[in-house]
Amino acid sequence: MKSFELRLVEAVKRKREGDGLSLRTLSGIVGISFSTLARIERGEGLPDNNSRIRLLEWLGSFGNDEGLGFENVALVHFRAGKNVRSGTIQTLLRAADRLKRNADFSSAEEPVANVGERVAVPLSKEELERAAEKFREDLGLGEDEPLDSLLLEVEGVEIVPLQQAKCIDPATIKKLSTEACDEWSAMSVPLDDAHEHWAVLLNDCHTIERQRVTLLEEIWHIMLGHRLTKIAKVAEAYGRTYDSAEEHDAYYLASATLLPRKAMIREVSGRRHSLEIAQEFGTSPELVEYRIKRLGLWRDHIGRRVALTKG
Repeated sequence: MKSFELRLVEAVKRKREGDGLSLRTLSGIVGISFSTLARIERGEGLPDNNSRIRLLEWLGSFGNDEGLGFENVALVHFRAGKNVRSGTIQTLLRAADRLKRNADFSSAEEPVANVGERVAVPLSKEELERAAEKFREDLGLGEDEPLDSLLLEVEGVEIVPLQQAKCIDPATIKKLSTEACDEWSAMSVPLDDAHEHWAVLLNDCHTIERQRVTLLEEIWHIMLGHRLTKIAKVAEAYGRTYDSAEEHDAYYLASATLLPRKAMIREVSGRRHSLEIAQEFGTSPELVEYRIKRLGLWRDHIGRRVALTKG
């Protein structure tokens, strides 16, 4: 009998070819790299559990007809590596359950249907910039003022630093703060059916600079109404869905909120080093350089001149 993974790969190929999709197109849809998909389809490797979840979700009813299903376990959102291990996901789910039990919100009288299945609405670069600027204006911040997002108060959102989470058992905290520490940064948990109340579990084992951008990213996911991560179980292992477009938008907004556009333009014009800018705004130099590149200022930042040769 063929293994589950082999039947999955064959079903994906049949549906892809039947829909007239190239591997590169499918790669963009499911969030799995083109090279990985190509290797899988050539039989040179099997999809890991996270990839299986993404492919099964894309197959939909076609997969069900082929006897390829998966068990939905939970809807949360967490900031983690694309290929986070099954054991780490399981541990995060235990933490999410503790947060929900501790909050003890009664179900909404009229639960919102399909809250976790919202349609993604990608934003343009200018829309992202304006949203970040409006957020800073609402906080009363000037263009050059740093923002310490760890001091933010957002209505309906409780920030829970991992090592201060009294409602989570010590064994779960220990695993998430030691062997699994590098695999995740934060997790947003809806505490009621209407998704009006949230808890954001923040990995406070990371640097303050990383925590600042991580927390803002999770807050933006919530404020933009992004789809929740679907945790699923396949063959006794846990995996999750992943929306690269929404991850991009939330991270872009977090960086733009911490490093405002007009201030960055002035800093680059003043030939300031990435490290100096990072220290001024309380971020990492890597985030500063990401921001400079996304604003199209990298050439100015490194001082690379251009000229036309005289004919």
